[in-house]
Amino acid sequence: MTDSTPEPQIVNIRDRQQQLLRQRRQKFRRGAGRTLVILGLTVGLGWAVCQPKWQIRQSSQITLTGNQQIDTQTLEHLMVLQFPTSLIRFQPQTLVSKLKANAHISQVVVTRKLFPPRVNVVVRELPPVAMTECEGCTLVLDPGTKDSLTLGPANVWLLDRRGVVLPADSYPQLEKAHQLPNLTLKSYLQPETQANLQQSSQTSAAKWVSVDRQKQAQWQQMYAAIEVSPVQVKHLNWEDPTQLMLQTKLGQIRMGPYGPNFTRQLQALDEMRTLPKSVDSQQIVYIDVENPENPVLELRNQSQPKSSP
Repeated sequence: MTDSTPEPQIVNIRDRQQQLLRQRRQKFRRGAGRTLVILGLTVGLGWAVCQPKWQIRQSSQITLTGNQQIDTQTLEHLMVLQFPTSLIRFQPQTLVSKLKANAHISQVVVTRKLFPPRVNVVVRELPPVAMTECEGCTLVLDPGTKDSLTLGPANVWLLDRRGVVLPADSYPQLEKAHQLPNLTLKSYLQPETQANLQQSSQTSAAKWVSVDRQKQAQWQQMYAAIEVSPVQVKHLNWEDPTQLMLQTKLGQIRMGPYGPNFTRQLQALDEMRTLPKSVDSQQIVYIDVENPENPVLELRNQSQPKSSP
């Protein structure tokens, strides 16, 4: 049998194969060229940004906006920026995490600018909702870690709804206008013995405190219930963890240890709002709602507590 394929057709097939091979080579060269150009630009840009003129060398190169009430100096302290720092090595997410975790800030947007080198930080504040007193205390943030920071010393401290604490002097306008929150807490901050040992060389008179994470989580739940409750809570005493005490228009309230019944306990207090019409409030020593289904009144000159109707 003889090959019936015409000679011109075989030549055309070979030409087509060679043409495809040339196209692949050209495509490879163009791709390699683009890769080299991009790599060169990236290396060049990285080298340029790492040069001294592309560095953040002082705080004046950082623009902070959006803080209407919180003092700018406080936020700058919490950003923990080290100078000089290269723009390419600058980590915006670290700054965002620091501010949101340690300041009354709900949102942070960080942008970098090369020409001229700058960092822009835009924040959205959370209002303080309560205050606590701790005379001469210095707050330690993230105690026991290398990223530990301190705030204070201060006598009055403000909390937001998440339980994050700032010294009252971080709000100079509120202090000047006497517009600090009406809700007060006792014993929210706890002594930080580890920080006291580490920092004792600075000042022997300092009171080092921190925020207990469990208590902070409880405060978030507690305030969420207080915020929507008709009961006006004026003061919250957390000195004894087994006996949470509230101060309301009805007087002193014993809640027992904080627990899942807190919302129901507030409902029980709201149901007792007409109590002053039948009982002289001056005669009420306290109201115990540890069992919200059976509140108990302790009256002056009364040998036995009385169940509330």
